[in-house]
Amino acid sequence: MLLAAGLLSMSAPAEEKKDPPAVTALQSLKLSGYAQLFAVAWDAGVDTFSLRRARLSLTGEIVKNLRFKLAVDLMKSPALVDAFVEFEPSRAVGLRAGQCLVPFSMNNVTSVAEIDMVNRPIVVEELAPGRDNGASGRDVGAILYGSCSILEYALGFVNGAGINRTDADSHKDFSGRVVLRPLKVLTVGGSFYRGRQSAAAEDPLVARDKEGLEAGLSMKRFSLKGEYIHAKDDLISKAGWYAQAGFFALPGKLQALLGYDSLDLDRAVPDDGKRVIVVGVNWFIAGKTKLQLNYEIHRLEAGGREKSGILAQFQAAF
Repeated sequence: MLLAAGLLSMSAPAEEKKDPPAVTALQSLKLSGYAQLFAVAWDAGVDTFSLRRARLSLTGEIVKNLRFKLAVDLMKSPALVDAFVEFEPSRAVGLRAGQCLVPFSMNNVTSVAEIDMVNRPIVVEELAPGRDNGASGRDVGAILYGSCSILEYALGFVNGAGINRTDADSHKDFSGRVVLRPLKVLTVGGSFYRGRQSAAAEDPLVARDKEGLEAGLSMKRFSLKGEYIHAKDDLISKAGWYAQAGFFALPGKLQALLGYDSLDLDRAVPDDGKRVIVVGVNWFIAGKTKLQLNYEIHRLEAGGREKSGILAQFQAAF
């Protein structure tokens, strides 16, 4: 018995020096989410309450420098929004693979829980890749990203088919976004997208190309941002831009907003464009939990008002 006790005491330190398990995801799991209760009253049309979104996200680190993210929207079918892994050995270079946001446009890659207005600008919804096909700005593919000094970049190959879909052809679309931060409060950047698509399996592939410019100024109380996007779908040339200004009347709590959107879905056709003027107020309750109130005026380029209405949205987030 004494001999056995001695042997156990000698082996105990060796056991204590064993390396911890390589997998650390269970220790670094993070669950977050938000829900958006929406209400709208148009001067002409349907007035309604709705539960707009209810999203849950789970992130974690599998091993050092290797992370994953899963996100679902319980208001959609299929519910899967994000599903990707990231390998980031350094700040200068990382690789993301799976279903994620397409690297194009400042507003497009900003979470809907963090945008200033209740709605995204119409030019982003209609022309940004992954939104022009109703895919919530997302696609399936691989993206190389990183940052160095004042430069940030993201370059990726994606299917071009949209969210929760396999590719419909052998062609892969190429997208990229580069942002410069010459000052702490200033960002300027550009995006591009080169793709091919067909209306049906037997139809020939046609162009789905896009270019964008962006700029943003963010100070303690004041913010100003805007983008221009040009798109070419087959032979149809489209373009639009938006500008948004914000001012915190109460720092971190009460924000006043003013926005202007312009969209032309066929530049060859005169007077077919749309304009949207937005006046808004955001009340930040805690973190991303906030109450948003917008007044939108939709006008036609040919003249006259298309519609106007009051939009309210309460977002509860954790």
